[in-house]
Amino acid sequence: MFSSPHSDLPGGSPRDRHRGEGGFTLLEVLAALMVITIGMIILLQTDALNTTRTLHAKRLMGAADLAREKMEGAFSRGLSAVSQDGAPEEEGLYTWSGTTTETQFPGISEVTVTVRWMEGSREESYSVVAYLPE
Repeated sequence: MFSSPHSDLPGGSPRDRHRGEGGFTLLEVLAALMVITIGMIILLQTDALNTTRTLHAKRLMGAADLAREKMEGAFSRGLSAVSQDGAPEEEGLYTWSGTTTETQFPGISEVTVTVRWMEGSREESYSVVAYLPE
């Protein structure tokens, strides 16, 4: 009978030694890589969405601060402080407008301050309403 030159090695020939050992097939490795890749894509999309929402929140807070500042002007300087359109503020990011309207109650006016800004291709706005004595 023909004997292999490796037959006297422990475990037999190299091919025989690999038969019982654990390992991964190419198909298993590719499936694992696909699952990891899909997971990474989902994580990257979530991160981009979080960045967009964080920017929106910062701009909304800036608009709220500007509206509060203009409304405080109405409280301290009178209604004429908000009854006009404002020039662009915060490096041109925000514009504001104020309106004063009569209410059904004598001597009380409704004061509205609206702050606008562009977010991408759409315009966003934030409004504050207060009722002040004339």
